[in-house]
Amino acid sequence: MAEQFVTLHCTPCASCVYEAWQHVVEGRLRWEQSEHCPAYQVQACGGGWGPPPPWVREHVVAREGTTRLAVGGPDGIPLKAVRELYGLSLPELRHARTHGLDATPVEARLLRAMRGEGPRG
Repeated sequence: MAEQFVTLHCTPCASCVYEAWQHVVEGRLRWEQSEHCPAYQVQACGGGWGPPPPWVREHVVAREGTTRLAVGGPDGIPLKAVRELYGLSLPELRHARTHGLDATPVEARLLRAMRGEGPRG
């Protein structure tokens, strides 16, 4: 469930600062976002568990890039871990198994840990 805290909204300007990030808390993926405008003294922030909404993930990917992961098989991330983390349907899971998965660095570390490899990169 996403949490939201908003004090006020302004039209984005050159002073506005937007940050988005992911981290792992107690073995679970968490996302956070924060917007602040020092010119108009406004702030908004939000966060939630699991994969972030698309607009938050876009910012994380733009800043950190992605890592291609193999899914399934002896060298890939277990199907169960991928399905649990992303909530994929069976057709989406089949697609990931065939084509791999583009994960953010934090998602990749969590999936590898779920596989039992421990942290990497």
